[in-house]
Amino acid sequence: MLKRLVTFLNNNYPNSNIDEYLDAKYLHLTGEQLKQIAEAIEKGELEPRTASSCTADKFIFHFGETIILCQRDNTESITMYKAELSWETDFLAIHSTRNKGKGFYFIAFEFDDNYQVTLKDTDKFLDDQVVNMEKNMDILEKAMPVLKGFMFAISE
Repeated sequence: MLKRLVTFLNNNYPNSNIDEYLDAKYLHLTGEQLKQIAEAIEKGELEPRTASSCTADKFIFHFGETIILCQRDNTESITMYKAELSWETDFLAIHSTRNKGKGFYFIAFEFDDNYQVTLKDTDKFLDDQVVNMEKNMDILEKAMPVLKGFMFAISE
């Protein structure tokens, strides 16, 4: 899926910043691995941790049909990570005039040390994407527990 995402961005949005992430650690978890993390949290074997406990500065997290590109924010703000969620769709690609089959939907966001999400404007190169803030928050509310559990597992 990552290869399809990179190809999609390069073909449809050559000015995207995807190259900035290609040197990041790529982590793809299966449904079984995600289930193990969820069970470990439920049993108290894996403690919740703050986002600042995560040692990864830049990573690509892939689960299901979702890829989240995360990069630690090194500014003086309360933001711990800036992120971009890419969700592969099976319906009409709502932001691509070239691809009427499979496409990607993008959500830019950031989160603080307690994983509180703030939606951000999607990059300018995606200006033709239809943005529905309520839908974006619904998608993030489903994805964030998975991301949090993953970050708990890799934190020190």
